[in-house]
Amino acid sequence: MSEVVHTVCDACYEEVDAPLSMVRETVDIRGVPITDEFVYPVCPSCGNRIGHAATMDRNFAKMYGAYREAAGIPQPDEIVALRRRYGFSQRVFAAVLGIGVASVQRYEGGALPSESHAELLRRARDRRFLLERLRGGALRLSEQERERALRTVEQQATSRVDYAVVRLDLLDCLPREVAPETGMRALDADRLREAVVYLAAHVGNLFVTKLNKVLFYLDFSAYRDEGVGFTGLRYARADYGPVPDQYDLVMAALVDGKALSYREQGDGRVVVAHRGADLSAFSPQEVARLDAVASFANGFSSCAELSAYAHEEEAWRETPSGALIDYGLARSLHAPSLSC
Repeated sequence: MSEVVHTVCDACYEEVDAPLSMVRETVDIRGVPITDEFVYPVCPSCGNRIGHAATMDRNFAKMYGAYREAAGIPQPDEIVALRRRYGFSQRVFAAVLGIGVASVQRYEGGALPSESHAELLRRARDRRFLLERLRGGALRLSEQERERALRTVEQQATSRVDYAVVRLDLLDCLPREVAPETGMRALDADRLREAVVYLAAHVGNLFVTKLNKVLFYLDFSAYRDEGVGFTGLRYARADYGPVPDQYDLVMAALVDGKALSYREQGDGRVVVAHRGADLSAFSPQEVARLDAVASFANGFSSCAELSAYAHEEEAWRETPSGALIDYGLARSLHAPSLSC
C-alpha cells in the first residue's frame, strides 16, 4: 500500500512515516469470530505493528459492521433511516425505546449497543413494537409529543405514501442516472421493491446475506446477456461476497413491515414478502429472469455454499476490498443456468 501515517512507534519510540500494511486475521467480537482484512502501520525501523488511533478506528468500524451483520443488529445508517422514517428526533426515539439520548447518538455514530439495547433496536424495525411502546410507556415524552408520535406510527398502516420511494429519494449517495457503475440502468424504487418482493416469495430461506448474492446475480446476469442491469444498483466487493452499495440503507427503505419484513431465524434474519409482487412493469423476459435467478439460488443447499460460489467469480476476485465492482466483469459470470 502507498498510504503512510506519520506517527511515533510505540516500541522503538522513533518518529516515523509508517506504511500501512493489510493483514487478514480473525478477531473475536463478543464471542463472534470476524475474519477480515485490517490495516496497521508498520514501523520501518523496527518492524513493530504500531497502535495508531485513526487506523484502529477504521479497523473497529469494519469489525463492528461485520458483527452487526452476523448478529442481526441494525447498522448505524439503518438506525438513522428507521428513526427518520417516523420523523423522530433522537430524543423522541430514545424515549420510545426507553434508553438514553446519548445511547442513540452513540449507536448512530457507530458504537456497538449492549445486548439489551441491540434487542430493542431489532424490534424497533416492527411498527407494532413502536405502537406498543407508545401506548404503554414513553413516559419521558409529554402527552402531546406521545400522541403526535403515536399518530405518525399509526398512519404508516393506512397512508398511501410509498415510504420505500420516499426513503430512496433521500439517499443521495445512490445514483439515479444511467451509468456504467449502475449497469446502464437508472435506479427505480418501484422496480427494485417488486423484484425483492418476488425473490422473497420464491427463494427459500432468503437470509439478508443471501439476498446480497441473489441481487448480484440478477443484475450481472442481465448485464451479461442484454447489456443492461436489472435494478440499477451499484455493487461493492465485501469480504463475504459482492453486495449492493449502501445495502443497509436500501433495505431500511424497502423493509417497511408492509410489503417486506424480517423474520428472525437462527442467528440471522430472513426477508419475508407479505404480498405478491406487482409484475406489470416487467417484460416476460424479465419475469423469466427473476424465475431463473430464484431457481439458481434454490439450487444451493445453504447461504455459505452460494457465498463460496460467488467468491469464485472474477467480478469478486478482481475487485479490491470495498471498491465498486465493474459490470464489465459480468462477461465471465459462472451462471449459465440464468440464460433466459
